[in-house]
Amino acid sequence: MSSSKYIQVIEDINSVLRTSELSGNIGLHIGTSGIALFLAYYDRIIQQKKEVSQRVLDILEHNVKQINSGFRQHTICSGISGFGWLCEHLRKLGMLDRGYIEFLDDLDPFLYQQMINDMKNGNYDFLHGALGVGTYFLSRFEKKEIPGYLEELLTELEKSGEPCENGTVKWISVLNIETGEKGYNISLAHGMASIAAFLVRLCQLNIETEKIDRILTQTITYILDQITYREGNLAYFPSYSKENSKGSASSRLGWCYGDLGIAHILWQAAVVLNNKEWENTALQILHHTANRLDLQINGIHDAGLCHGSAGVAHVFWNLFLNTGLPEFRETTDYWLNTALQMSKYDDGLAGFKAWRTEDALSIVYFEKSFINL
Repeated sequence: MSSSKYIQVIEDINSVLRTSELSGNIGLHIGTSGIALFLAYYDRIIQQKKEVSQRVLDILEHNVKQINSGFRQHTICSGISGFGWLCEHLRKLGMLDRGYIEFLDDLDPFLYQQMINDMKNGNYDFLHGALGVGTYFLSRFEKKEIPGYLEELLTELEKSGEPCENGTVKWISVLNIETGEKGYNISLAHGMASIAAFLVRLCQLNIETEKIDRILTQTITYILDQITYREGNLAYFPSYSKENSKGSASSRLGWCYGDLGIAHILWQAAVVLNNKEWENTALQILHHTANRLDLQINGIHDAGLCHGSAGVAHVFWNLFLNTGLPEFRETTDYWLNTALQMSKYDDGLAGFKAWRTEDALSIVYFEKSFINL
């Protein structure tokens, strides 16, 4: 598909976000920081600017005012750590001066305490708990206090894991917020694949390498034990663990749940630990996943990052960049084309609607996926 088609979609979304009303939610995934992230990349890539636009600065100022007015949600999805990650990301891109984000120094002790409280309460969730805040701290690793924060998080994470008879480890979490049901979740958005992803980042920073290698190996081995694939099956993994999937051996296609997100992290773990067996398994699953193209069967209802077609494209594009395998580039193109075709609603934002109406900023991440391509 020609890049002109992408550009038109990008321009349409830019027009919406330049003038949209700002909410009180300052988070990265469903808040104003997500809007600022897109606009900054639009300024950098489309407009070829080295600094952020006034609109982005206005959003950052809006977010600071929300915090000063008492906003205390701390998660990366909906709160302060998501905003903090955005600020550090823009600084590393050279689009913000360090002096502009010095206010984060005053917020770090609060976020550290919330992160540890979450972990002690069993809430390791990436989007809504400790690992999301930990990801913010990874972006500030050069600050002298941060390695200590991350070491304590790692200690609490290890303490909360449940050893299994085969030497693996698993973590319990809430599976259903409405009912309070708990169990063992292997997904990327809310489950153990996100623990593995976080440990991979720690490996890359050489923090307590021996301990991290051990916990990462135990985690990945547990996840691999959850494979239920038989010839002819749709998926390799269930949505949760074997014991919590209520007889279902299948899962959706998306960044959030199922084979794609899990296998992507398995591949990353294989690379950092130089484990060829894991790498071969990851590629086997990913090749299978690249052939899952039916929208209805695979649960693709919108173009969002979390559970939609742009998210699938984004993961396969990352895989193509890191492996050079042409199949992953072809799969990226397929899902981008699918995403473009979803711009079809006269009353949608730039023609798009999210499958879950409360997930209002799926449009932002759909756009960012196009820009990063």
